[in-house]
This record gives sequence, structure tokens and C-alpha cells, in this order.
Amino acid sequence: MLEGNLNLDDGLLFYAVSGNGDPVVLIHGNFNDHQIWNEQVDSFSTHYKLIRYDLRGYGLSSTPKSSFSNIGDLKALIDTLKIHNVTLVGSSMGGGIAIDFTLTYPHLVKALILVSPSINGNPYPMNMMWQGTKNYINLRLKGRKKAIESFITNHFWQYFIPSIKKEEARTKLINNIENPNNFCRFSPSLSVAVKPYAFNRLHEINIPTLIIISDQDHSFNKETAESLHKSIVSSSKTIIQDCGHLPFIEAPREFNQVVLDFLSKRI
Repeated sequence: MLEGNLNLDDGLLFYAVSGNGDPVVLIHGNFNDHQIWNEQVDSFSTHYKLIRYDLRGYGLSSTPKSSFSNIGDLKALIDTLKIHNVTLVGSSMGGGIAIDFTLTYPHLVKALILVSPSINGNPYPMNMMWQGTKNYINLRLKGRKKAIESFITNHFWQYFIPSIKKEEARTKLINNIENPNNFCRFSPSLSVAVKPYAFNRLHEINIPTLIIISDQDHSFNKETAESLHKSIVSSSKTIIQDCGHLPFIEAPREFNQVVLDFLSKRI
């Protein structure tokens, strides 16, 4: 495995590369870093060149001090690695980044795999927005460690965290969340959104797209997945049973097989 830091104008982006073949880039979501994909590395890198990286403000990447673009960061990484015809696999917020990147640089993306994805321009429910805001309030009032504990024990976020009956998956996810580098390191307002918003441009996506959602995810996320499926003509949708927001950590074997089956037929 090759690891490195990409020098940006105002920071660093950590990345890891495994395997050889057509490039597949894994984009993590909020409260996570590149290690959330550990269960995918051996399976995917046997067949593909697998690239994982930490979004700016997460994991080993630098903390943003001024406005930045996740799309620009990903473009810089792809250019540095000299890859093209990439498949983007995005989880949650990472799915929104994958969609925005595809709309911005359609000539670079060969296929999309969107796992419980967000879509820029599709507003979150008020309660979800409030619960997200509370994370920052708790951080200021209680400190990072206590704020992370409040997040993990908050009933609202239990769709995000595997149940206690899935002890191994729950432990892996909680360990990732408890990394202080993954929790509310910067103001979300520093991340520059792509406009016009993706929600009204999904019909522009005409590459093979797989949408993966779980039966126990939040209802808003399930509705978002259905909106994507209806709007992207060349899309298919798979529902993974008995899982919450991160099926690749709760049911890694099933998830990996679904992804490999999709890729084997399309790239």
C-alpha cells in the first residue's frame, strides 16, 4: 500500500493507494475517515486500483482555515495520481461529493456508487439540522470528548451506529467516530458548494450508477435514494437488509459482493 500527503495551496490531503487496475476512489462521509473502508480494501484492491483519502478536516488531512472545495481537492488528487475513467464510491456526504464531482467533471468519471448519499440542494429535515447543530454546541460547552460521547448515545443518531447485536461492526464504527480528528473540526460553512445545486441536475448524469441504501436507515435517506433512482436514468438501486446508514461496515461481505458484481459488468 502506498500512502502520501497531497500538498494543496493551504493544506494537506492524506491518501492511500492499494492494488492495480481500473481506479476506484472511496469517499467517506461525516464523522469518519478513510479507515472506515478497511473492510473493503482486500476485496476491492484484488481487482482494482483502490484509492482512499481523508476529506479536508478529517483524519490525517489538514483542518481548513478558509473556504475550500471538496470537488477541487478530489480533482487535485486525481490529477496527482494521473488516473482517469474513475469509479467514485461515496458514503453519505461523500456520495454528495461524488455526485457534484461527476456533474463538474463528467469526462473523468466512468461509474458511480452512492451509499446512503446526500444530495446538495436537497434540504435536510429541520430535526436533522438541529441535531447536527447540537454537535457543535456540545463541542463548545462540553469539549470534544464529551461531545463525541453525546453523539454516540443520542437516540436520534442510532440509525448511524450499528446495534449492540452487531458488536464487531459497532466497535469499529465507534472507534472511528471517537477519533477526535473526525468530529466537528471546522465550520461546514467553509466548504464551498457546487452551484447550480445537484438536486436539480441529476438528469445530467448518464453513466452507470448504483445506489445502495439500507432498510434501517433514516427515512429521509431512503427517500433521497429513491429520488436519485428516479432521476438518474442509468441507475439501479439495491437495498441491504438489517443495516443502518453504513452497510459497508455492518454487512461488508454482502456490500462488497454487490459492488464487485456491479463493477464487473460495467467497467
